[in-house]
Amino acid sequence: MPPPASTSRLDPSAAAEPPDASAQAQAQAQAQVQSPAPPPAVSARTLLLVLALLSVFPPLATDMYLSAFGEIQHHLRAPDGALELSLSVFFLGLGVGQLLFGPLADRVGRKGPLLAGTALFCLCTVGLLWVQDVHAFIALRFVQALGACAGMVIGRAIVTDLHAGSQAARTMTLLALLMTLGPVLAPLAGGLLVSAFDWRAIFLAMLGVGLLALGLAWRALPETLPPGQRTRTPLHHMLGDYRALLRRPAFVVPALTGALALTGLFAFITASSHVLQDVMGLGRIAYGLTFGAIALGMGVASAVNHRLLARHTPRRIFQRALPLQTLSALGLLAVSGTTQLAVLLPPLWLTVALSGLLAANGQALTMEAARGHGGAGSALLGALQFGIAFISAALVAALVGEGRGALPLALGMAVPSVLALGLWWGAPGGGRGGPRPADRAAV
Repeated sequence: MPPPASTSRLDPSAAAEPPDASAQAQAQAQAQVQSPAPPPAVSARTLLLVLALLSVFPPLATDMYLSAFGEIQHHLRAPDGALELSLSVFFLGLGVGQLLFGPLADRVGRKGPLLAGTALFCLCTVGLLWVQDVHAFIALRFVQALGACAGMVIGRAIVTDLHAGSQAARTMTLLALLMTLGPVLAPLAGGLLVSAFDWRAIFLAMLGVGLLALGLAWRALPETLPPGQRTRTPLHHMLGDYRALLRRPAFVVPALTGALALTGLFAFITASSHVLQDVMGLGRIAYGLTFGAIALGMGVASAVNHRLLARHTPRRIFQRALPLQTLSALGLLAVSGTTQLAVLLPPLWLTVALSGLLAANGQALTMEAARGHGGAGSALLGALQFGIAFISAALVAALVGEGRGALPLALGMAVPSVLALGLWWGAPGGGRGGPRPADRAAV
């Protein structure tokens, strides 16, 4: 959009405008370009609840069926490791899908792609109810992930449309707090459903949540990206958006650091069934309760983060919490040979809890650096998160085995955390200082 000063030189009536009024008009126009979109007509609480419901698809689709791995493997006559592979492939689908939905949402608006992704999630869930082959199961899980990621990537872009700075971080923290209900309740719900019925009941529950979210998004969710603010370049030019963002340390460093800090959560999800049930000897219901208690730590950390953001910046909180997670993960590695849950649980709980706090603040820092390209920035952030998660989950699944105890889980949490700490304090735009002026410029 050209600045008002250029318009005044073309418009005779504008040229006669007093200098003070012209400067004021220019300042107002610049503020409109740089500020988030005005709040929609729907209440903030309703918007937050709809976004939380849409964002809960990934934790539901990953955590709810963990306790039913044995039943699904038997039904599909699948070899050992096939169900763990379906989990890793789901993470891969989440990353790939965000690269598609993010730029699309920048060009055609937020609501349409969001509804399309939710519908795709529901259709694939129906297919999973009738599948009879493990290869078809894995393929459908990949496509299901493509749809599931729409709510997550576009939800972050919607928050960036409406808020900036600490307010965006507070909104993302509240969203993360509501999303915590997914991993807290999903394993227990899955265990109860498979005990009372069979494994298909888990996917029926997923379908019900998907249809509810689709209906609410259709009726209550506003369009937060007006046509005048949408990217007009062709969709195949999205690689240029990604290249521009990847050249900015203010975007890359918090994105990669936050993704590495969050990787431990995916290592826990992948290895939790083996560690808690096979190594620690927990039953199906006890496993669901323990998994939920550990995941609840993310909710506790999100609540603490929400209060901290009233007094501190996201950057300050992020760089103070990162060393704590590294120490906790190294403590988990030190006790990984134990078979006592009481010894393993404290460092495991704290490492998972801090991953939620770090993810919320890292996302806020990353998305602030991507302002003007919210969809592409959110997509690239999600792709980095789940691309790293796919690699981590695949490596942890390959290491899980008899006699290794909790060591694969501990390595999957400690190694990424150490790398995150080193990257944050060693790279420009990280802990050595705030973003440089060039990093704050529009892409």
